Amino acid sequence: MESKEKLALIKINAAYLLKTDWISALLAGRKPSEILSMSPAELSREGGISPEKAAKFLAITSALNPEKELEQAAGNGLEIICFGEKNYPAVFAELYEPPAAFYVRGRLNDKLSLGVVGTRKPTDYGAGAAAEIAGKIARAGINIVSGLARGIDTVAHRSALKNKGITFAVTGAGLDSVYPPENRRLAAEIADSGGAVISEYPFSTRPLPFNFPRRNRLISALSWGTLVIEGDYNSGALITARYALEQNREVMALPGPVTSPMSNGPNSLIKDGAFLVRNARDVVETIPASLLFGVDMKSFREKEKEGENISEKVSQGAEKIYRLIKEYPEVTPDEISHKTNLGISEVSNFLFELESSSLVLNAGGKYKISLF
Repeated sequence: MESKEKLALIKINAAYLLKTDWISALLAGRKPSEILSMSPAELSREGGISPEKAAKFLAITSALNPEKELEQAAGNGLEIICFGEKNYPAVFAELYEPPAAFYVRGRLNDKLSLGVVGTRKPTDYGAGAAAEIAGKIARAGINIVSGLARGIDTVAHRSALKNKGITFAVTGAGLDSVYPPENRRLAAEIADSGGAVISEYPFSTRPLPFNFPRRNRLISALSWGTLVIEGDYNSGALITARYALEQNREVMALPGPVTSPMSNGPNSLIKDGAFLVRNARDVVETIPASLLFGVDMKSFREKEKEGENISEKVSQGAEKIYRLIKEYPEVTPDEISHKTNLGISEVSNFLFELESSSLVLNAGGKYKISLF
């Protein structure tokens, strides 16, 4: 990308306070520098926005010094990645309002990731569950994505690091002032341990309340699925869950006692169809087998050994089907019937036997070997 166009995108990115879906449409047919050279009247007409909004956009963009942003980034070991550059994440480019630029300390990767979000004031139950699930998932080689906030976010990040995993933090302020301030060391540890701290907000951007709902769309975009652990009906974690649904991501939730306000959000998500998650096992069993390539499952070898002695646990017919599913992951009952020459009712009975023994899992009508 030309230096001139990168500088223009950094300036355009400063207009995050405005709704920016119209900018993406303009960028499809024009260079960023061409957009900034328009008059308010031209921008209003071409962008389909009001003259007032066009004038405000140009005032905001002209006030930012992109050279200074790049200089400050380089001086602090950060990078500014712009829309259209080779290392710009495809999952961001697919968003309805993709960031024109974002700032990163550390590095992102393309590995499977899980978003873990929740209340800033968790109960012992919620914090314990977040630590256990995030830790086991991270230890298996799946990235943990969260928002660096107090509470569940902090627990998830710290547990991932404790278990030698990779974690990404998406913050709601400029990276020159980590928020909350007590997580400055945590942010450094995340970047230094192979993960990344990112923000779409320019330097000196304060952690204003309306920044956080917007940053949540980046948390869900980076994640294959989002797990909500505690939060009331108005929790920001539910905003992340909504973004996940809009982005065709999976939504999972930890159930909790109906007497706890912190369980209102997750329980309502489960009622509306979110996956119920009790532990790391439930999370991994929602993931298609095709996405688990490269995930370290050695801690679950006990289940594999158990599978070798399956004849001691189930009938001969069920064992036959187990071996088939092991050879053909994600197979339907009809396919099993065809391959074994068994009637569909027999197949159903044997599958029930295997499910009851926690040896296979029904994932959307297709069966696969349980990893636990």
